[in-house]
Amino acid sequence: MRHVARGTCALLAIFAVATSAAGAYKVSPVKTSTGRLDTAFIYVSWGSPELDAIQFQRMRAAGAKFVRINAVWAGIAPPGKTMPADFHPTDPADPLYNWSYLDTLVGEATTAGLQPILTLLSAPVWAQGTASTRPATPGGYKPNAAQFANFATAAATRYSGSFESLPRVRYWAIWNEPNLSRYLSPQMKGKTPVAYLSYRALLNAGAAAIHNAAFGNVVIAGETSPFGGPASTRARPLTFMEKVLCVSEKRVKKVLKRKVTHVWTYKSACKTRVQFDVWSQHPYTEGGPSVTARFRGDVPLGNMSDMLAVLNTAIRANHVAAGSGARLWVTEFSWDSNPPDPKGVPAQLEARWVSQALYQSWRTGVSLFAWFLVRDQPMSNSFYQSGLYTISKSNPANVTLDKAKPALTAFRFPFVALPTSKTSISVWGRTPGSKAGKVQIQRNSGGAWKLVKTLNANRYGIFQARIPRPAKTTYLRARLANGSDISVAFSLVAPKKVWTGCAFGSGCYLNTPSR
Repeated sequence: MRHVARGTCALLAIFAVATSAAGAYKVSPVKTSTGRLDTAFIYVSWGSPELDAIQFQRMRAAGAKFVRINAVWAGIAPPGKTMPADFHPTDPADPLYNWSYLDTLVGEATTAGLQPILTLLSAPVWAQGTASTRPATPGGYKPNAAQFANFATAAATRYSGSFESLPRVRYWAIWNEPNLSRYLSPQMKGKTPVAYLSYRALLNAGAAAIHNAAFGNVVIAGETSPFGGPASTRARPLTFMEKVLCVSEKRVKKVLKRKVTHVWTYKSACKTRVQFDVWSQHPYTEGGPSVTARFRGDVPLGNMSDMLAVLNTAIRANHVAAGSGARLWVTEFSWDSNPPDPKGVPAQLEARWVSQALYQSWRTGVSLFAWFLVRDQPMSNSFYQSGLYTISKSNPANVTLDKAKPALTAFRFPFVALPTSKTSISVWGRTPGSKAGKVQIQRNSGGAWKLVKTLNANRYGIFQARIPRPAKTTYLRARLANGSDISVAFSLVAPKKVWTGCAFGSGCYLNTPSR
């Protein structure tokens, strides 16, 4: 066990140096409606390196710059109830580590022009607490923070850009949905929440190791599930975030124009500092992109502003040690579509909502938005039909038979046109590839598209303006001035029939909390 003792001492030294370095920077609050909006996909294996290479190519063609890949600690480290005596957990070249699968994915992703976001999760048995019974999904029972830092050191060193010939990985997420007991347990000790303490320990230890391994590494925290439920299994994400970042909330009465309303205010609850660069959320909704939570503390897409407020409160209270500046990301989101899922969002409505989801995220300070799945999975054996490509019913394994959904265009070239009054419209969009240039706003008139206004997309590809509402016009669209690409047409008339349900359609129980 000499390696454990050595690793723990190294961890303490790393944490002291990295926290001091991160604290040397003044962290600014995250601003809204400014800056970039990058897109990403969640990687799910297509069964072979050759097919995965096609998947990565499709991601890039859809305008994504990032791909989120799980780096499963328990699958890379040696198995067993005790750590092997001859194992060096901080050494990325230790022969007891098995990196081959991850090496292949990282290589293929970077070859396709994508930046990997590696999510470190799921501890081996020897790095967990002991218990007579373990959670249904193993890997999250009292994971050892010091051992996690050792693994994070090995992973970040291996992909530092200077180890053998492996590519550089700059983006590192710590754990997945730690507010759920299936990923991190216990959530409660008696009637007292405890999971946030475990997660904070993992986060600080892992971030220190990752920041120390290579300059410029970015650590992503949160990755929280959108809905709470029974406290023993599902903490509400906003509440979990407040506890991790040591922020308290208060509901206060406010009188505005003689009307009484209530608002939530936030303040520092202690002097604890947490080391990370990005807070992320998985804000699946039970309806459209503007739907808000039915229960305080839940965070679907319509409540991302609550998460932003907590993050900025923590930043202003000097609770956040971020060496590269703080950011807010959406690292997993989608809707199942109909077809093929009969309980999914109608395909044309989904396309509209994808554009709105990207716009709403950007205006609430989100600078990266990740979509769950490139292509649907078969209804016969999966709940996930949230891909931007639908698959063949007769031959689902044949990717050449996939058909693009309207949502694919909306994801690549989002555009919204939202009436602000009877006489004006607010338009917003982002060019494919986030490139600067001229964009034409066009209206449909008598079956022909006519120019309304030409806008300049900024260096992030963002364009926006308020324009007069054209007479006798229902649809607007955006078109690159050179004619090379066109957005989905956006109706100025909001749908009368509003779809409600859960994001995974027929797999509803996976997304809907116990009430």
